[in-house]
Amino acid sequence: MAEEPEPTCSEPHHDTKYCDDQKSATMVKAKKCVRWSTITVHEFGVGLGGSAVSNKGGPSIGLADPPEFTWTTRVGEMAERAEGLHRFTPSQRIRLLQAAGIPDGIITRHARETNIILGSRRRSKTSWEDSDCDEAEEEEGDEDEEGCKEQSRKRSADQATLEH
Repeated sequence: MAEEPEPTCSEPHHDTKYCDDQKSATMVKAKKCVRWSTITVHEFGVGLGGSAVSNKGGPSIGLADPPEFTWTTRVGEMAERAEGLHRFTPSQRIRLLQAAGIPDGIITRHARETNIILGSRRRSKTSWEDSDCDEAEEEEGDEDEEGCKEQSRKRSADQATLEH
């Protein structure tokens, strides 16, 4: 059997201990890895829409069409500048949209649409819980309304844990 050639470490930024560790690791089993050195960031302006409807009401905000800025940074530097996840209140979203030049009438229309969607979700959830309660009454016979409310409460708690 032919012997495999010994791997060499030609990367100048690694010390010899790293290269020795790499050689011994490749003799045991070749380990594959990928490393990124840069991140490209696209910054978008605020626009109306977005794919999510906030459960707190108000208009949804999304990304404006073309990115306003595009820049590149090294992977380690990005961690220092991370701003985290932003969750805006309905009034903050309205102010952001106004600052982006969206007319008040359009913002109001989108806020109403959001409220209609949220109302529909609440009604469908309530009717779903009511139908479960009706089925339970049919199965058990003489269950009073109080027991049915208790079952709905338990169902809602179960749903809440599944949603998060």
